Amino acid sequence: MGRIALSLLLLASLAYAKEWKLHINGMHCIACTLAVKKALMNVSGVQEAKVNFKNESAIVIADEKVTLRMMQDAVGQTGYTAMPIVQK
Repeated sequence: MGRIALSLLLLASLAYAKEWKLHINGMHCIACTLAVKKALMNVSGVQEAKVNFKNESAIVIADEKVTLRMMQDAVGQTGYTAMPIVQK
């Protein structure tokens, strides 16, 4: 019974999640990637962060309460900048 309840909670949280695509300016190595990922994961409400230094990007899955400013502030503390990638 516990596993079923946990699975339902996970599905419910994902239903209200938002995907953010961010351009992270200044990353040039794996250490940069790890620092940015750690900063993003420390933002309350962030569920997942995938960071790629080669294309200077991050994909973040977060609760609805997470704002762009919260993520930008977290990334800024690592010495990088984050801007949303606008899909055309």
